[in-house]
Amino acid sequence: MFVHVPQSQKIETLIRQVTAAEIMPRWQSLSQDEKWEKRAGSVVTAADVEAEKFLATELPRLLPGSVVVGEEMIEDDPGILDLLDGGAPVWVLDAVDGTSNFAKGTPDFGVMVALVQRRETIAGWIYRPVEDIMYACELGAGAFRNDERLKVLSSPPDLADFAGSLGGHLRRKTGLPNQLARVTSTRCIAVDYCAMVNNDIHFAHYWGVRVWDHAPGWLLHSEAGGYNRCLDDTQYFAGKPGEGGILYATDRDAWEKLRDPIKKALTSFK
Repeated sequence: MFVHVPQSQKIETLIRQVTAAEIMPRWQSLSQDEKWEKRAGSVVTAADVEAEKFLATELPRLLPGSVVVGEEMIEDDPGILDLLDGGAPVWVLDAVDGTSNFAKGTPDFGVMVALVQRRETIAGWIYRPVEDIMYACELGAGAFRNDERLKVLSSPPDLADFAGSLGGHLRRKTGLPNQLARVTSTRCIAVDYCAMVNNDIHFAHYWGVRVWDHAPGWLLHSEAGGYNRCLDDTQYFAGKPGEGGILYATDRDAWEKLRDPIKKALTSFK
């Protein structure tokens, strides 16, 4: 089924609209009853809930017949994830990525939206509200930051000069960071994706690859010319990773330099 992607400007307008109405007024101003734990260690806020409701209502109006998978709605009905395997185009929403940062009043959070067809991302948007920067991409059409085309540059030749993002276990419980120049810990995947396409970091590895965390970023990185595969060297499909999670790098050579050290580190705490 061919999907006609709505004009990007229309999606961007909705994202900015809901950010102005539901997200930024609560940033650094959350009341106690506007944040809670949906499970131990997982914070959610009224901004997440209200922004998702708005986008879940408005986005399908731009593409009749489309459906929605949102991070917060999964809490009430996990079966919604089955929509990813159906024939209808799916809007995938993470209305506030980096919620713990948002709740603490720090700027490292973002709004993530993707349009997925049979587990392939065909368009994506990541918005960084504090900086007012919009990242947008469409399959086969490139990746952009506020309309400026993005291009992932090559990594340094030596692994010891690589900078990137690793999950908590790899950062804290293995010696892998000692083999690298710098490892970041932003606690926000949207920030990491933006850093990769801005050439601030060279790589990222994610063990957990929930669809709302990665659908837009995967396409953004791919369309900017980056190289990514699951650690078992299979293609990533939205919400359906291969063994070992997904590894993003600047190119195949850098990916291969990173893969074995990461696989070795992962086995050390399995």
